[in-house]
Amino acid sequence: MLKSKELLVFRNWDEVNQALKELGDIDRRVTRLEADMNSKINDIKADFERDATPLINRKEQLEKNVQAFTECYQEEFVASKSKKFLYGTVGFRKTSNIVVRNVKAIIEAIKQNKMDDCLIITEKINKEELEKYDDKSLEKIGAKRNIKDKFFYELSIERVDG
Repeated sequence: MLKSKELLVFRNWDEVNQALKELGDIDRRVTRLEADMNSKINDIKADFERDATPLINRKEQLEKNVQAFTECYQEEFVASKSKKFLYGTVGFRKTSNIVVRNVKAIIEAIKQNKMDDCLIITEKINKEELEKYDDKSLEKIGAKRNIKDKFFYELSIERVDG
């Protein structure tokens, strides 16, 4: 917030009014540019989808066929987990995953077995809930309410329905 009126750009309220008019003009121009941009983006997306869909479908089919063939000859992968070709490699990797059916029961069992490193616990302050408390309660926990006048402006936009 400026403390000195000597540093002000505007000299009177009419100049502020003209600035609000310019802000409205800028908003309208930016909105038109944004609409034009979105239209072009949508056209590009449509072109991409049209051109890429058959390629993506062909890729998925080839992947399924390569996988099916490789799985049919899986016994050849005992000594080596992969086969290298001129254009790529196929093979098998050991993977594992944890199957969790009853989350609440597992969390309880983790706590009982003191495996707390297996839990992710996040704590956050809910400022919306804190807003409901009075200043004295906030002070007890080391928080305070900050009240100030905040500048705003609204543009008067006339719409013509036609």
